[in-house]
Amino acid sequence: MTLSSSDSYTDLASTPRSSEVANPLAAGLPALWWPCVWGFGSLVYSLFWMAESWKAAQSLIGPTKVNYFAQDLWCLILVLGSSYAVHQFCRHRSERLGLVLCLLMAAAAMTWHRL
Repeated sequence: MTLSSSDSYTDLASTPRSSEVANPLAAGLPALWWPCVWGFGSLVYSLFWMAESWKAAQSLIGPTKVNYFAQDLWCLILVLGSSYAVHQFCRHRSERLGLVLCLLMAAAAMTWHRL
């Protein structure tokens, strides 16, 4: 009983799969972790957004402050939802374009929010 060297497993393991080559953004992370990365990024973005709201509303008191926070929270939900929608829409066409548009939209919204 002999094994031929042409059927070695090292040749099979070294060939990249077409799905790994097609998506360069997924290099290094398992596919199941990407929703966690997007969720963590959204959480960090939300923390910066609400910290900016807290800093801007320090001089307000009572119901005015609560109203200000509620408006900022609603704007944050709209920005996160629209960024996710743009990313999902562009994802099927170009993964990089979807990512770039999503990040540009989030940066523009944060800049507008700070003004």
